[in-house]
Amino acid sequence: MATLKTGLNQRGSLTTDSLGGPGPIAYNPAGLDTVNDRKKEIIDYIRLRLADGIVDVELDQDHYNLAITNALRRYRQKSSASVEESYAFLELLPETQEYILPQEVVQVRQIFRRGIGSVTGTTASQFEPFASGYLNTYMLVAGRVGGLTNYELFVQYQEQAMKMFGGHMNFTWNSVTKKLTIVRKIPETGRQYQRLTSLTANATPIGSTISIVTQNPWPVSAGNTIVISNCRVSGYNGSYVLQTANTITNTYTVTASSVLDSTTVTDHDLRSTQLSSPVTDEPAESVMLWLYNYKPDQMILNDTYAFPWIQDYAYALSKMILGEARSKFASLAGPQGGTQLNGTALIAEGKEEIQKLEDDIKAYVDGASPLTWVIG
Repeated sequence: MATLKTGLNQRGSLTTDSLGGPGPIAYNPAGLDTVNDRKKEIIDYIRLRLADGIVDVELDQDHYNLAITNALRRYRQKSSASVEESYAFLELLPETQEYILPQEVVQVRQIFRRGIGSVTGTTASQFEPFASGYLNTYMLVAGRVGGLTNYELFVQYQEQAMKMFGGHMNFTWNSVTKKLTIVRKIPETGRQYQRLTSLTANATPIGSTISIVTQNPWPVSAGNTIVISNCRVSGYNGSYVLQTANTITNTYTVTASSVLDSTTVTDHDLRSTQLSSPVTDEPAESVMLWLYNYKPDQMILNDTYAFPWIQDYAYALSKMILGEARSKFASLAGPQGGTQLNGTALIAEGKEEIQKLEDDIKAYVDGASPLTWVIG
C-alpha cells in the first residue's frame, strides 16, 4: 500500500494500490482517437507532403515511428503543456522512508497530512489547543459569533503550529529513479507488517503464479486481499487476491497482474519489500501528494494545439532522415547526365523547420501556460 503502480492500465488511468483501482491520476478516453489512429494520420501526412506516390520515398515504417516517437519526446521536454497537475493518495508504512512512484510522475511538489501536528488523534499528547479554542468560540458557545479577524488569526495559528509540530513533511524527490524519500520515519501503529523470506514466480507474463513465503505465520486465507509494496523489481508491487494460503508453511500464492521483470526477487530487494493486508494491517498514515505527471500520449495526440506541432516536427525529422540517405550520393547515373538528388537541401530544410517549431514552443502556440513573474 506504500507504492503506486507503475504504468497506465487499459483504460489509460494511473492506478494506486491504496485505492485498489483507478486513482486520481486519470482521464476519460471515450470519444478520443486511439494512439494508433493518430499515428497513422501523422504517417499519411508525412508521406503525402514528401510526394509519396508521385516520386519514390525511401522511408520505411520504422523511420516514421522513430520520427513520431522523437517528436513526442521533444514535446515532453520542451512544453509545459505535456504535464498536468494532479493528486494521489499514498499510504505510509511504519519505519519506512523511501517510496517508488510511477514513471509518469514528473515532480512531487508537496505532501499534505490530515492533521496539523506530528500525529493525529484525540489523546492528551496529541491535543491541539488552537483547534479546541476555535471549536469553543464558533460551535460550542451558543449565541456567540466570531468575526473574520478571529478566523484569520486562527488560520495563522494553525500554520504556525504546523511549522512547530511537524505538520509539514520535508522530502527529496529523484526525477530519474522516481524515488520519494520522506525525511522522517512514521512510528509503528501496533500492527505487524509481514517480512518475506522468499518471493518468486513461475514465469514473467501476466497470469503467472507468484509464490510468497513469510517469516512468521500470517492470519489470512484464500480470497483475502493482500498488498505487496516497496519491491524494487518491477511488476510485483500491487494489490492481489490470495489464491492459496498455507499458514503451516507460511506459503501464499497470487496471480501476477503485471509483467514481471524477473522470476526471483533477490535478498537485497527482498529486504525492502513489505507485505500487508487490509484484513490484518492498516497503514501508519495516509497522505496526499501534490504531483505533476505526464499526460498520456493519447491525450497529447488529441490536443487541438499540440497535435499540429507534433505532426510538423515528425515531418521535419522524416525529411532529415530522407536527406541523410539521399546525401550519400550526389546523383544517380542515367541517360542525359543522370538524376540529381536533393539530400543536402532536405537536411537544411528540416533543420530550419525544427528551429521554427522550437521557437513556436517558446511562443506557447501549443496552448501551454506562459511564465509568470520570475524573481531572482
